[in-house]
Amino acid sequence: RENMAKSTKQDILDTLLLLLKDKTLNDITVKDLTERCGISRQAFYYHFQDLYAVVDWGLHQELSMLAREKDLESTKTKVVEQMLRNRAVVLNLYRSFERSYVEHYLRKWTLPIVEEKVARQAEHYHVTGEQAKFVAELATTALLSLVLGWLDRGMPGRVLEHLDDLEAISDGGVDSILERLERKNMTGK
Repeated sequence: RENMAKSTKQDILDTLLLLLKDKTLNDITVKDLTERCGISRQAFYYHFQDLYAVVDWGLHQELSMLAREKDLESTKTKVVEQMLRNRAVVLNLYRSFERSYVEHYLRKWTLPIVEEKVARQAEHYHVTGEQAKFVAELATTALLSLVLGWLDRGMPGRVLEHLDDLEAISDGGVDSILERLERKNMTGK
């Protein structure tokens, strides 16, 4: 029964993704989805509260798979390539939510990854854990600003090059910031 429920949930998500190729989430109704999916409204509401809950479930499934990836470089490439392959869906979803909501969701997923990377770099410096977290916040904000700006502009061109540039800058930048914080901690200036 659980597999059947998961299958139905996946069918609902797949159908929603098909509909999102042509419309924003705000322009899709539960009726549109259930008719296209071939299920009753009751079956839909058995699994999800509303269409936004379908999106949340789908994102959670996707982010859970990505979180298990060990190679950040290939994960970054996979995410961007998948976004580009599904450009219309990504943009229609993005346009269905407030920018601050998207930023919050991305930050929730991205910040722990950046914090872990910065913490490893911070081990080589005399800085506090709070200072390392602050540096991770700065790096995450820069990354999210780049991604959200790219989405705002309709995903033009290839963003991977900019992400690579940001990573090159931030790697040296993070070390530079940690070094300056260490100097501040040692000298009080």
